[in-house]
Amino acid sequence: MTHRFDVEKAIQATGVLLRKEGKSASRIRILKLLYIADRMSLEKTGSPILGSRRLVAMKHGPLHSEMLDLINGYHIAEAAWSRHFRNVGKDVVLEEEPDVGKLSRHEIQLLNEIVDARLNLDDWQIVDETHQFQEWKKHYPDLEENTSRPIPVEDLIEATGRGDDKESILQDMKDSDAFDKFFARI
Repeated sequence: MTHRFDVEKAIQATGVLLRKEGKSASRIRILKLLYIADRMSLEKTGSPILGSRRLVAMKHGPLHSEMLDLINGYHIAEAAWSRHFRNVGKDVVLEEEPDVGKLSRHEIQLLNEIVDARLNLDDWQIVDETHQFQEWKKHYPDLEENTSRPIPVEDLIEATGRGDDKESILQDMKDSDAFDKFFARI
């Protein structure tokens, strides 16, 4: 089961994170913080912030591969991304503040809490935190490899303790995708 990656929410969420981070942060830090935010949102509300079409386990922890593509300029929506952000070396710099209208108050608060709780951690400490996630351990058992492996959203749901709600969460994701596809045609 997949859930559509929401580019607008990804841009807005990145803007929230970068405002708290002083308008600049490393790519790896952004990728990890956004993954943690999606994971915590799923755990608390049964719904991710960005969506979960392509979650992957990589050497430095789990991430949204579409988010990585967006940051690296390989995503179809790169033009929308680059209106707000600029890559400088390994960092992403906030150039123009995006709107936050697609994010709920709860999502903005959660993003801010995630940054606040990790302000004193360096990037590699945050990477180490994501190495403790059950879904990453399951799909990336060998740190010597340098590849990526898909993380099924069902495994993420189980890892967040929402296994009893899995069918309902998956149905909500399916309904949301159908709703988005229907209104995309109008």
